[in-house]
Amino acid sequence: MSRHPFDIPDLAGQVLTVAGPVDPSVLGPTLMHEHVFVDLRRPPGFCRPGEDAPEAAEPLTLATLARTRHGRPNADNDILGDDFDEMLTEVLAFARRGGGTLVEVSPAGLGRDPGSLLRLSRASGLHVVMGGGWYTPTFHPSDMDERTVDELSDTLVRDIVLGAGGTGVRSGIIGEVGADSVPLTGNELKSVRASGRASRLTGAPVTFHVGGVGEDKFRVLDILDEEGVDPANIVLGHGGEILTDPEFGERVLARGVFVEFDFLASPGSPWGHLFLTSDHKVARGIAGLVERGHAHQILLGHDVCQKIQLKKYGGKGYDYIPRYFLPALRGLGVSERDLRTIMVDNPARALTFTHPG
Repeated sequence: MSRHPFDIPDLAGQVLTVAGPVDPSVLGPTLMHEHVFVDLRRPPGFCRPGEDAPEAAEPLTLATLARTRHGRPNADNDILGDDFDEMLTEVLAFARRGGGTLVEVSPAGLGRDPGSLLRLSRASGLHVVMGGGWYTPTFHPSDMDERTVDELSDTLVRDIVLGAGGTGVRSGIIGEVGADSVPLTGNELKSVRASGRASRLTGAPVTFHVGGVGEDKFRVLDILDEEGVDPANIVLGHGGEILTDPEFGERVLARGVFVEFDFLASPGSPWGHLFLTSDHKVARGIAGLVERGHAHQILLGHDVCQKIQLKKYGGKGYDYIPRYFLPALRGLGVSERDLRTIMVDNPARALTFTHPG
């Protein structure tokens, strides 16, 4: 008998968007890792050098843009969605390039805005899938140490079944789940297990911020296996390691999970070595994976998470992949069939619920 005071619906074979369940066949080209409404400002006690300087509090304008692009902290840069119309204009660029679905992976504690995501979906015509769960330890709730695996899992299940924060807008994917400390912390491991447990109980897919560095990836995957999660329901985001160490990459891919390449068209990464800094390297690496028969495990996203990535501020926005990255893959010999697999077929499979267990 379920410990939950509500029935868990069987959504097997469907994708859960902010507007409700849909058939996977309607998703179309899909960005698997984006942020539209997000607040990456660090809480007190976790500030990086310079984040508490007076200049860091200045608005992001033409006068402050250059220094922000060169890595100087700017609090305004770390917030997306404070202007709804601005974000609608930005995501419409993807829709106009034939885009069909956007997966918004801002979890709780990072400025997630379920109501605005539903409004955005209706205004843009895009299917939007909302994430849930917990990001990196910096953004964990203050009582994370005291929360049990089952308590964390119950929160995720409620997000998926009833909706987030009383809005009725439901999460269709768990994540992006933060797992990038070296070694992984106890709370990260607890979050991973809770995510796996909620995935098994609801059939929802899980997507990770890194999903463990080096051998810790297998520790994460082993936990999910213990919790009964189908590997085809697991997305390992920020897949730079897969390309920089091919032998390691083959071991990860042998587990049957999806590997996601994101943070594309970005001026640099605040997470350093976890990301490749050259889109040319990523494109060549993906072409190599396709040649070795892994097209069915590849996903793409931009990971737009700061204002400097928006077109309004001189960034490449949400349509860089269809405008530039896919043509680059074509130029490297990736076929139209494989591009469709990566942009349409794989996301549809990755986002489809399995039977709850």
